[in-house]
Amino acid sequence: MGRLEGKVALVTGAGTGIGQGIAQAFAAEGAFVVIAARREAKLLETVSFDPGRISHVCMDLTNREDRIRAVEAAAERHGRLDILVNNAGSQISKPFAEQTEDEIAEVFNTNLISTAQLIQRALPHLREVGGNVVNISSTAGRFTQFPSSGMTMYSATRGGMNQLTRSLATELGPMGVRINAVAPGLTVGEVSGATLLADPAMLSTLEGMTPLGRVGQPADIARAVLFLASDEAEWITGQILDSSGGWWMGGG
Repeated sequence: MGRLEGKVALVTGAGTGIGQGIAQAFAAEGAFVVIAARREAKLLETVSFDPGRISHVCMDLTNREDRIRAVEAAAERHGRLDILVNNAGSQISKPFAEQTEDEIAEVFNTNLISTAQLIQRALPHLREVGGNVVNISSTAGRFTQFPSSGMTMYSATRGGMNQLTRSLATELGPMGVRINAVAPGLTVGEVSGATLLADPAMLSTLEGMTPLGRVGQPADIARAVLFLASDEAEWITGQILDSSGGWWMGGG
């Protein structure tokens, strides 16, 4: 029996990268997974890994109607919602002085405001079954060394997500709902993977800055999320778990 046997999860931003890895790991452990993102073609790629357990719904996280539809799709298809994984996010890497007001607002709205609103929308379902939330944060939310430079607003929202996780733990705990976060370091994703593979010298440098000697893969993050979402972590809430290969310790 899998660690999530019979559980129902909603995973956002699951068309590629970390979200895709989480969906695969959850399905392999017996969960029914509804994945949500904007690009349907990418969502269908993730569904193809296990169409019996993974289904999709198109969602723009910043759109209220889309958030409602995604939560209700998970609950209606499978009769319950046990786990919400907030992986969808926005990142702009450019000097703060050069960012437009709209760009700043987009990062905050996607990474913090809309994420909090999605948690609130899912809460009645999670309370009903004693479910839990796992937020995907970043080591950039606590440390300002490279690669956080040029990512000030992204880092600020990840710091906000960390505190949202801690603060909500005190409110949601009495309702029977746990909430934790996983903070990846440098992890290969749709964009970062192409960048790293195109520049072997950069890849080698970054690997040398990581104590465990490599950059992260989506499966590395998925395993941490799986643990926190499972009953093995039933006594854990309000925690931020780094899954980074020791990235910041090595000067990252």
